[in-house]
Amino acid sequence: MSEKQRVSEVKNFISGGVGGVCAIMSGHPFDTIKVRLQTQSASNPLYSGSLDCLTKTVKGEGITALYKGMAAPVVAATPIFALGFMGFGLGKKLQQSHPDEALGPTKLAIAGA
Repeated sequence: MSEKQRVSEVKNFISGGVGGVCAIMSGHPFDTIKVRLQTQSASNPLYSGSLDCLTKTVKGEGITALYKGMAAPVVAATPIFALGFMGFGLGKKLQQSHPDEALGPTKLAIAGA
């Protein structure tokens, strides 16, 4: 394995990890709102809907309230994204006869399996 390939695998791993963090950061506020709506009392609800929940949460606790409890999903999901991204890159390399070969849809699907 050449030095260029080793750097590429590390780059894929890091890129997948960063992508995983971005996915959690963009999705976690929605999950926070969903959980608050699901756990409110049915007989005496605090919120009238998603937008009301978002508004009251940000006004009452600040924007950081949307990210409460985010550490566990980041710690759990980031390595999964990183390994998946790196595995896809390795799967593509194993099927290429030379580094510049473009893979078709079937080989790309096999690489991602």
